[in-house]
Amino acid sequence: MTRETNHEGMWRALFEEQHSQLAEVAEILLHRSGSPEQILQTAFAELEHQPFNEPFGKTSALRAVVKAAIAFNYSNIDSWILTASSGPISYERSGPQPLEALPWAERAAHFLREVLYYSRRDTALLLGISDANVDQLSRFAKKRMGYAVHTSDYSETQHQKPTHAERSAHSLAFASYE
Repeated sequence: MTRETNHEGMWRALFEEQHSQLAEVAEILLHRSGSPEQILQTAFAELEHQPFNEPFGKTSALRAVVKAAIAFNYSNIDSWILTASSGPISYERSGPQPLEALPWAERAAHFLREVLYYSRRDTALLLGISDANVDQLSRFAKKRMGYAVHTSDYSETQHQKPTHAERSAHSLAFASYE
C-alpha cells in the first residue's frame, strides 16, 4: 500500500512561502506588460499535479516561474524584439545602470547566468538564441552595469559564481537559491 501525498498542497505551501522571491524573478524576466501574479499562477498550474520532491521543490518552482515568464513574453510580442539588444554601449550616461534598467534581452541573459547560475546552454535554450548571443548579451549587460569585462570571461568552462562583492549588486532574495 502506498501513501497518498497531497502534492498540490505542498506546491501551494512552497509558492506561498517563497512568494516574494518568485514574484521578483517573474518581474525581472517580464518584458513590459504582465503581472508577476499571473506568471506565478501559470507556474503553479504547471506544477500542482506533479510529484513534490522536497530537496528540489524550490528549484523546480523557480524554473517553472522562469519558463512561464519567458513564454508569456514570447506569446505577447514578436520574439525578434525581445532578443535584440539595444546595440553597442554608449558611455555618455553617468554611472552604471541597475539590472532593472537594462534592455530586456540583456537583463534576462545576465539574470539567468549570473544571478540564477543557469548554464550558457540552458539560458540560450530558454531565450531561443545561440550560446554566442548569450555571451554577447551578458557582456553588454555587465558593461552597462559597470563591471570590467573581458572576452575570455565568457567560455562555459571558465564561468564561475560571482564573488561576494559582485553578488551585492543583485537582490539578496536569491541567496536562498544558492
